[in-house]
Amino acid sequence: MNEQAGILPLPRRTIQVSGTAKVTLSPDVCYMTFTVESEHKNAAKAYKENNKLANQIISRVKTLGIESRDIKSFYFSIMPYYKIISNTTRQVIDGYRIFHYLMITARDLALVSDILDLAVEAGATGVHSINFTVEEPKKHTADARIRALEAAKQKAEKAADILGFRLGTPVSVSENEPGFYPNYPYYAQSTQPGAMREYAAAQPQARQASVEPGETSFSVTMHVVYEIEPL
Repeated sequence: MNEQAGILPLPRRTIQVSGTAKVTLSPDVCYMTFTVESEHKNAAKAYKENNKLANQIISRVKTLGIESRDIKSFYFSIMPYYKIISNTTRQVIDGYRIFHYLMITARDLALVSDILDLAVEAGATGVHSINFTVEEPKKHTADARIRALEAAKQKAEKAADILGFRLGTPVSVSENEPGFYPNYPYYAQSTQPGAMREYAAAQPQARQASVEPGETSFSVTMHVVYEIEPL
């Protein structure tokens, strides 16, 4: 800049565009969340029963080759429940309810139905969620990133041509974090402890739950600022 002459450089003419590419993949892992619920008048006995059920589930699914690293507790609570004393408005503790969520990771999708069957038979009171997904989606973003950049460039070239300019060099490039869209199918849930075990025992023909992984997808969006020049 020539400050003495008071001459300022002309601002660069630019155009900003975005390009998005989507990738669809077959899931390679399944995260299953089981509910283990127990209740008793005595908190310690409720805890003991819950711990027994959880250990039964863990032992059963390990017979399928599931490793300890793929079994974890991610929620545990002990909550009192109350009753109202007759002819009063006063509440007193009537017992305790324990909620325990176990997440089991299946890296072999052929085992998903077996895990469901064994967990319910062993004492799971509900199957909170089943999530078929891709364990490391970022490994698949390189190709999507290239296609997103190509889409952005095509968009910029078309816009520059319509406006009567020539597309110049990129000034800046930025990327959104990949938007990941996994599947979240819902399987079953019971609010009564033991209800799912009773259902499984009463209907042996219902074993081998049919659960399909489907497909999962994610998108990459690239933002590019180009210089544009007169023709």
